[in-house]
Amino acid sequence: MASVEREVRHLLGKAIHRYRLIEDGDRIAVGVSGGKDSLLLLWLLRERLERIPIRYELTAVHVDPGFDSESPEKLEVFLKREGFPHVIVRTDHGLVAHSAENRENPCFLCARLRRTTLFQKARELGCPKIALGHNQDDLIETFFINICYGAQVATIVPRQPFFQGAMHIIRPLALLPSRLVKRACEKLALPAIPNPCPSAARNKRSEIRALLASLYEKNPKVRGNIFHAMSHINLEYLPPPL
Repeated sequence: MASVEREVRHLLGKAIHRYRLIEDGDRIAVGVSGGKDSLLLLWLLRERLERIPIRYELTAVHVDPGFDSESPEKLEVFLKREGFPHVIVRTDHGLVAHSAENRENPCFLCARLRRTTLFQKARELGCPKIALGHNQDDLIETFFINICYGAQVATIVPRQPFFQGAMHIIRPLALLPSRLVKRACEKLALPAIPNPCPSAARNKRSEIRALLASLYEKNPKVRGNIFHAMSHINLEYLPPPL
């Protein structure tokens, strides 16, 4: 993994330092969905402790949306085998979000319910920081989703305060492109736990991802240009609010 490992470590450390994500003595709840991004984040944050002078504590938290029992069981086997402190929270959030009364936007409701549960569990664990596995492509895709469907210029950010700063969401993979995440997971042989959500392959993010993939194929520099553009806003050349 030599070259991949160097690049991943560099971009992880760069994000942590640039956005002041982790400090000495932090207690961090790592939101683990079972996908490659969150598993890699959990792995890297623990591995990083072997190379740095500061200390922090990690607890993996999985909020099971309730679609099946097999996926959370596979995840728990992995977490136990690798010795990660963890909590599995079983819910029916996914089933509620996909009920007949909520056909229009199941992803929004499911995400909101899961985030609320994650905050509650982090508080119980005494973890004022919650680390999520969103990568650089997630930030770019969310930017376009908000423009196309939310009528606003916004995205998710590497460090986000909640409750007057009492809690923070941090995203240490914010500078890692998804292709690098995938390669690192393959090198580390991290398990691929299937996503049982019935909306996983037919949501707005999938549409935006396909659009962006076509742009990247024509010009590989587009990804980096978009990411840098999000923090270089020229307000003089944007119309005022209506």
